[in-house]
Amino acid sequence: MARWRDETSAECQTDLDELLDAAIELAAELLSENPGLDPVAIVNRLDTGRTVVAVAQSDADQYAASETPMRDRLTDALRSESHQLRSVAIVSEVEVAGESGSQLEVLLEHREYAMQVLVPYSMPDSATFNLGTMRAAVSPHLVWQ
Repeated sequence: MARWRDETSAECQTDLDELLDAAIELAAELLSENPGLDPVAIVNRLDTGRTVVAVAQSDADQYAASETPMRDRLTDALRSESHQLRSVAIVSEVEVAGESGSQLEVLLEHREYAMQVLVPYSMPDSATFNLGTMRAAVSPHLVWQ
């Protein structure tokens, strides 16, 4: 099996590396403020650079009574503007069957390649964010299908 860096452009590699770091930093910041992490995206736009995108969760939100999971709503929103994007990271907190402890899931996607990274973490206090060993796997494209 070929390694992902052998199959992708330098732009793709740089984007995914930087997005992974940014997603973990953002997750650590959000988790230090409040327990739990709703899915949030960091996107590299073609015209305006990097931005953070989240799904609104207010009573006025069109999805407030929806059964559609927040990650799916976020993915739908990103897919609708994919022509304006170069790469995306979606980070959320997940439970992995058969494993204990907290984990982040970072879905990294560039027009060329997509991968899932699982990042175990612990927060002994609000100022400490310890990372475990990351695991990565090829993932289907969600934004650029």
